Amino acid sequence: MLGIELLVRRRSVAVVKDLARQRSLVLYTQAIQSIEEGRIDRARAYIELGLRILQKSRARKPIYYRRWVCRKCRTPLVPGATSRVRVRGTRSYLVVVKKCLICGWINRTAASRKRVSNLR
Repeated sequence: MLGIELLVRRRSVAVVKDLARQRSLVLYTQAIQSIEEGRIDRARAYIELGLRILQKSRARKPIYYRRWVCRKCRTPLVPGATSRVRVRGTRSYLVVVKKCLICGWINRTAASRKRVSNLR
């Protein structure tokens, strides 16, 4: 009997985490729309709510929260509106530099040239 209860609990945990990811995606898209409307404070509130939902459900942050949200001021990074994106590189690898225009936070992400050339 204990095995069945454990299986049901695991399945319900997976459902809760999936619902949290879906809701955080909806909040992220609303935050992007708010940035386009010029309402940065509302976008920041949406991002904080989405992160709080993910934290409460103990779900992993999706890739768009890890890469396109400022870690200092919690503003969604929209190129041209709230962030500046530059690509710097050497022969072996590229560096994508994202700078938040609100607080000045800088994020550098390395990418190999092979991976970038395969995308073209």
